[in-house]
Amino acid sequence: MGSADASVERLACFRDGIRRKFSASCWQERTMTFPETSWTILAEATLNGGESEKAALGKLFERYWTPISSVMRARGVPSERVEDLTQDFFLSLMEGGFFRRADRERGKFRTFLLNALRNFLADDARRTMAAKRGGQLERVELREDSSSYEDDALRFDLAWAETLFDAAVLATGEEVKKKRGEEGWESLQVFLTGEGEMRNYADLGQLLGMGEGGVKSEVSRMRAKFREHLRREVALTVSAPHEIDEELALLRDVMMRRPAKDHG
Repeated sequence: MGSADASVERLACFRDGIRRKFSASCWQERTMTFPETSWTILAEATLNGGESEKAALGKLFERYWTPISSVMRARGVPSERVEDLTQDFFLSLMEGGFFRRADRERGKFRTFLLNALRNFLADDARRTMAAKRGGQLERVELREDSSSYEDDALRFDLAWAETLFDAAVLATGEEVKKKRGEEGWESLQVFLTGEGEMRNYADLGQLLGMGEGGVKSEVSRMRAKFREHLRREVALTVSAPHEIDEELALLRDVMMRRPAKDHG
């Protein structure tokens, strides 16, 4: 297969993986196996070729698509270019052998990926500027200030945290719905997300057919399940188990710094 055909096939694989929604069966399958971290997925991608490589890389692209595209939007990339440029970024890493040169000892995977993204965006800016100058690709010194990396890192980490949070909420919701149905989940999820109408335990008890004590226990179990799923999601992003608590602390800090949503 030619390189052009291979690129098209890879991009098709990326789109399928990136756009796939999490389903209950998907979550059930994931919770039955030991978590794969981003580094172990990367190792699988670099040690094996063909379909195994595409499947492994597809997992990474799905996991980090939202954080990467959010940095691009904040950097001023036109909305119509974000999807294509995000795919180009992943493809450039794969075809340039960047993943194969990665060293898990150098730190957290998302830091590794953010640095690669910043370099990619700088190169894209140079190409765009060169095109405006008549196609002459010159070295263009881009203005950088001390807050630039911090701003990108905060945007990236915020999108990363929200992705993990949403995934944990979704997984918890699937379990609650199996036991309490769709209506039960709609009434209880506010105790996780803080969004929606928060009823008192007495009213919820009438809806769920239990006493106030039962509702309190139900909420407590749901929150425990959420913490379990969130911890598992974080475990997917680190290179060693001892890093999980550190990442959970960072996640909580980042979520506290996110802008308040406008419900008006």
